[in-house]
Amino acid sequence: MTAPPLSGDPDPGLPLVAAGMSHPGQQRPENEDAFGSFVENRLFIVADGMGGHNAGEVAAAMTIDCVEGFFTSFHSDPRQIWPYGVDRALSLAANLLRVGIKVGNDKIREAANADRSRARMGATVVAMAVGEKQVAIAHAGDSRAYRLREGELKRLTRDHSIAEEMRAARPEMTDEELAGFAHRNVVMRSLGSKDELEPDVYVNKVSSGDLYLLCTDGLWGSVPDAKIATILKSTDDIEAVAQLLIDAANEAGGPDNITALLVRIG
Repeated sequence: MTAPPLSGDPDPGLPLVAAGMSHPGQQRPENEDAFGSFVENRLFIVADGMGGHNAGEVAAAMTIDCVEGFFTSFHSDPRQIWPYGVDRALSLAANLLRVGIKVGNDKIREAANADRSRARMGATVVAMAVGEKQVAIAHAGDSRAYRLREGELKRLTRDHSIAEEMRAARPEMTDEELAGFAHRNVVMRSLGSKDELEPDVYVNKVSSGDLYLLCTDGLWGSVPDAKIATILKSTDDIEAVAQLLIDAANEAGGPDNITALLVRIG
């Protein structure tokens, strides 16, 4: 496959700082979440593993490794032969994330096929690259990206889940009605679940002062968006913010593993 047009994305632009934290929660003995904060490459990834016999933990770690490895290798030399076709409407960074996730899907499926104990392992992912003028985000599943800009919190990703599809089909559905549906948390897109995976990609301008949050459903499923916004605005210390988010999810019962990765621009 031919390489995408070379672009200035991601390149050194506005300075950034990052802080991440992960916790098993209150009801699960293992933590099958993983995150990667690669500040030098302006790359940030969160993955939520699925599967028994610690396979979820393996899948999440593989996701981080595969996306970071592909991104780093092909960003340094984008004229290599790409394993998947590129979308010329997207920046280099967006293509790196999109194809990196597809490569991760292939690697996880290969590993699962080679080991019966990992036969159904998989992971959701959200990954972000911060360029000079743009931020690129790619995701598969229900791990989310949020942005706090000028005091307003905006969710940048749409969950690939039955719950999200039901909300789209029936906007009038209440939270109580949705909570009564047994399969609401089923994820419809993830690494490892099918031979082919197409992540969704979001690209937008970056602005000094932006605060981005990448997180697993262990956070947003326990802490309402309004409370997440309040916590994000409570202090400029993003390490403290990460701890406050983890604490809030645990105080709400911590039914799942919890991961929060914060990136402040400028």
